[in-house]
Amino acid sequence: MFRSPFQLLVFLLSICNIAVAEVDATHDLLPRQSPSANDVNSPLCQNYALVANLSTVALNSTYRAAFLRSSPLGTFPARTILDVQSPKLAAMMMDPQLNQRCGNLSQIAIDGAAANLTAGTVLGLPILDAPGIDPANVAMPIVGIVIFLMFGGTWLAL
Repeated sequence: MFRSPFQLLVFLLSICNIAVAEVDATHDLLPRQSPSANDVNSPLCQNYALVANLSTVALNSTYRAAFLRSSPLGTFPARTILDVQSPKLAAMMMDPQLNQRCGNLSQIAIDGAAANLTAGTVLGLPILDAPGIDPANVAMPIVGIVIFLMFGGTWLAL
């Protein structure tokens, strides 16, 4: 039946592969952190994570300014998103059942926001440069003098 040792070797390896593929190793998989590790994926915990992340950005002026500057929605819709979520955080932080079930997601959000700001992002958006005239620009004092002469010159001429 097998004319060469290579054919016999291939046949034996395929038989071993079929035998090993039928072994069920799912009993070895256990939750990694705690018995409530599956609760982190619950809608309640996901809502807590969303509120914690948005509130962290809303309540810190540096993060807020970077988000408002970088948001593709514009300033007012982005501000509304932050302002709606930030009042909800205090009640969620003080709920012992929620914190026991989901963990301290507010502290995780604070640490994540700091790491993301260092990396140049806020809420997944790259931080854009602020638009406007650079303070070291030569045009700034000239523009100031022209504005002063236009408005102040009228009163000085009287």
